[in-house]
Amino acid sequence: QAAVALSFSFYYYFSNDIGLVGFYLAVGSFLLLGLALNRLVKFKRVARFLVVVTLFSGLLYSLTLSFSALSLAWCLSTLRTLMAVCRSTKNPTLAVIFLCFAIVILFIASTLVISNPYSPAESLQFLFLCAVTFIFVFEARSSRSKYAHNLESLSSQVDQIKRLDALTGLHNRQSIECHLREKYTKERSGGQSFGVILADLDNFKTINERYGHSIGDNVLFLVGQILNDSLADDYSLGRWVGNTFVIIIPHDEPSASAVIAEVLRIKVGELQLDAKGVKFKLSISLGIASTSRCRDLNDLISCAENSLYQAKNMGGNMAIAS
Repeated sequence: QAAVALSFSFYYYFSNDIGLVGFYLAVGSFLLLGLALNRLVKFKRVARFLVVVTLFSGLLYSLTLSFSALSLAWCLSTLRTLMAVCRSTKNPTLAVIFLCFAIVILFIASTLVISNPYSPAESLQFLFLCAVTFIFVFEARSSRSKYAHNLESLSSQVDQIKRLDALTGLHNRQSIECHLREKYTKERSGGQSFGVILADLDNFKTINERYGHSIGDNVLFLVGQILNDSLADDYSLGRWVGNTFVIIIPHDEPSASAVIAEVLRIKVGELQLDAKGVKFKLSISLGIASTSRCRDLNDLISCAENSLYQAKNMGGNMAIAS
């Protein structure tokens, strides 16, 4: 809009209309000043106010004192910029105010005070173009706002999908590792100690070989749901790797952790499955570790893995704490 104002000033300079040269130079200069202030965070509101006042003053001047085809063109281009600068919720109000003001200037005041060189047909055409401009810009901004909202929603959904395991719907390895690092960082900063449980399905390879991978996938999904439904909201559950799940315990109480692991073991063991008419049951081994007994995060996972391997080597279907 500043470029339009400056180009108009050059046009009127060659037309020897010094008054309009000064007007458009002033408008262009104030708009450039507003643009410069807008780049400074502290002056964004001042910049917006300066731009709105400059544009609206230019509209008044063009309608009341500068009668020409270029003045009407300036008004139309200014309307678009004004609506872009103002909040979209204020655009309908702005449209009504301007149209009422233009009607007063072009049809009522012209018969009393201001000499209006435009014919009634030209005035109506101008008002019609203004109304079309308002509608077009308002619809464009509404569509842009909806598009931005949909894009933000889609981006949020994509981020959520990236954090979830496609098969079980639980946190994936990357997401649960991020939770672990955040928990450990808080603990190092004086937060509460916590623990982890690694839970691994027993004889899962045999299930895949005997009943097929589709049954195996269904087993993982069902076990994930059982674990998730059995834990409170302040626990974090994810798929660690293959048929192994990881649970982040929000406290460091060995006896309570052992009870939780035992409850999970029993619930998985109670699950009745049917594959091709053959009924079978599951069992799960669990390894427990806590940060208070480990040097760092890697040591925490290693301790939980060692406890899990010990449970496996002892026949499975049990929980062991490090």
